[in-house]
Amino acid sequence: MEDFYLYDSPSINKLRNLKKEYTNLDITSVLTYFEIQKAYKNIKLNHDSLFQKFELSESKFTIMMLLSYEKDMILSPSDLSQKIGSKKSTISGVLKGLEKQNWIKRVKVSKDNRTNYVQLTSEGLNKLEEFLPYNYELVSNIFSGFSEEEKEQLYFLANKLKINLEKDDFL
Repeated sequence: MEDFYLYDSPSINKLRNLKKEYTNLDITSVLTYFEIQKAYKNIKLNHDSLFQKFELSESKFTIMMLLSYEKDMILSPSDLSQKIGSKKSTISGVLKGLEKQNWIKRVKVSKDNRTNYVQLTSEGLNKLEEFLPYNYELVSNIFSGFSEEEKEQLYFLANKLKINLEKDDFL
């Protein structure tokens, strides 16, 4: 199913009228929510476009980066799914695609013969090294209109938002 995206956010006047009916409506929170949603959508569109130029996807890139952080660039699929917060079955399809592109390979680790581990190949590492300068340039460009102080403040506020969303009693 395709995601819907609201380009035409409600105006302050529309929200003021709605507040008469829905007294718990916090106008500033709703406006902020829509701006964050629009920013996220634009970031994702730009990043996805960059991924495509390098035959990557967000999930492939994430797995390759996680592998690159490890000693010998090896992890089990279970470890990857835990680090990503996704089901092992979801990771399996991505791993198959990475393996087909020869960016990872399956390996046995002598101390655990029950599990196939995955390892980033030299081709996979080369792909990361080719991609990363463009990735970091894109990220820098996203925040180019911000001062260092504003970026630090945004980082603090985004982290605060993330923590609030992770609360057990959120809903």
